[in-house]
Amino acid sequence: MDFREFKYKILEFRQFSQNELDFIERAFYFGKKVHNGQKRKNGEDYFNHCIRTAINLAQLKLDQIFIVSGLLHDVIEDAKVKEEEIEQNFGKEVTFIVKGVTKIGHYKYYEEDVIQAENLRNFILAISEDIRVAIVKLADRLDNMRTLQYLPPEKQKKIALETKDIYAPLAVRLGIYEWAGELDDLSFKFLNPEKYEEIIKFYEPYITKNEPYLINIIENIKNDLEEKGIKVHKIDYRIKRPSSIYKKLVKKNFDYQKIYDLFGIRIIVEKVEECYVVLGVIHSKFPYLKSEFDDYVANPKPNGYQSLHTVVLTPYNFYVEFQIRTLEMHEYAEYGTAAYFVYSESKSTNLYRKNISILAGEEDVKLIEELRKWREVRDLNEFIERIKNEFFKERIYVFTPKGKLIELPYGSTPIDFAYKVHSEIGNHCERAKVNGKIVPLNYELQNGDIVEIITNKNKKPSIDWLSFVKTSNAKKKIKAFLRKEKLKLLPKMIVSLVILAKDKIGLLDEILKCFKFKKINIIFHKGKVENKIAILKFKFEVKNKKELDEFIKYLKENVKEILEIKS
Repeated sequence: MDFREFKYKILEFRQFSQNELDFIERAFYFGKKVHNGQKRKNGEDYFNHCIRTAINLAQLKLDQIFIVSGLLHDVIEDAKVKEEEIEQNFGKEVTFIVKGVTKIGHYKYYEEDVIQAENLRNFILAISEDIRVAIVKLADRLDNMRTLQYLPPEKQKKIALETKDIYAPLAVRLGIYEWAGELDDLSFKFLNPEKYEEIIKFYEPYITKNEPYLINIIENIKNDLEEKGIKVHKIDYRIKRPSSIYKKLVKKNFDYQKIYDLFGIRIIVEKVEECYVVLGVIHSKFPYLKSEFDDYVANPKPNGYQSLHTVVLTPYNFYVEFQIRTLEMHEYAEYGTAAYFVYSESKSTNLYRKNISILAGEEDVKLIEELRKWREVRDLNEFIERIKNEFFKERIYVFTPKGKLIELPYGSTPIDFAYKVHSEIGNHCERAKVNGKIVPLNYELQNGDIVEIITNKNKKPSIDWLSFVKTSNAKKKIKAFLRKEKLKLLPKMIVSLVILAKDKIGLLDEILKCFKFKKINIIFHKGKVENKIAILKFKFEVKNKKELDEFIKYLKENVKEILEIKS
């Protein structure tokens, strides 16, 4: 791709002044020159990857600093360009971002916890200095995942695992949901190819048969809306990604017939009131499933998402989900609060629809603050638990009875909620009400729940709470209270084991799942790999020798790679 073609490509997404285009052009030819002669695994020119990375950023309507940083993101690592030369030609901002992306590239995702924790800590350090570093790195990773098939299988799995655990969740936290979905889907393809192919094989005939009808449906809807005088900015369809289908199948007990939103049609209109006119048109044409209708326009999701969702049965005897929203709602749905920046153009100007950037606001500030908070965690074991279970985990949003919004990791309980509100509420929590009904204290909270904690000054934390709370904050506060009350946290028997096993991707996770399934509390664990043999050391609590013997037997039966277990 030459610069002329590249320029017209990025101008599809936003306008740039002539000075900005000149700046981008200099970076284009600089990058092309220093990467000259370099090839990727598939034989193409290396600079093509840099061009595609910059185009990914342009699609988010980001400014010239982002575009130039995308073009130059690999010049330090792969072209050995000095930082001073980048700064001299392109300024401090671009240099800082490119340097940050280079640093992140060095932080590999390993199974060994100590190495992994240190790498994740450095990763957080890098992106918390400037969130733009994370966005450019995500654009880079997206293109790398799209071309992952050219790498050796073992490397494919390592990169896919890293993408699933780190980059896809990071894209969610930044609000770049389109990227997050694609990264998650590409990871699923390489990590679980059998299930991926099974889903493709099952739905492909169904898609092949029904996809052509979607064009007819869209044309009919367009004509009806024109008659109503509704200006449609965009109407298109999508087919649900295999990874999203798989997640839904898990919830539906793998009943392949209960996926009602395999096909989706999005209708983007000008005004909020027009969303409801469109909804009326659709419901007058097709029977709809009342159980699948959601009005997120009048009742936005706690994260700000707005849209009308309805599932209808088409005349061709298959279901389609319609999503109806305004242009502004659509920008938020696709890109969320992805960056800590906003362009100077006002929403009232004509440039708004052409030049709108990702929205910036309180969520951006909260994310920056949260990233910086993680930098302060000193203990590596605590860091790895907190970063995996909280920062990179899916979030839910619940409310206090007074309407205050509380953000928690997915799977959180009323106890987690109580400690998030105040330590004393957690320490004296006796019962909980969710949406006006008493629930068990280990109940998993859902988005939009209204949570009320009933306290009793005589009530104290129970050691049992540690088996179901999700947040490190709750665990820390419970343990602190129990220590203060001089309650014995440790069972009668503490055991140390060394497990020798053939190393593979996901080995540690499999072993940890065995501990979790048997409800055995790990005090400490670490590991290393020597000559493709994983050496994993664990210290944990059991009630007695019988429980220990049963657990060792269970480990050997369920983790086939284990060669030996030594006490």
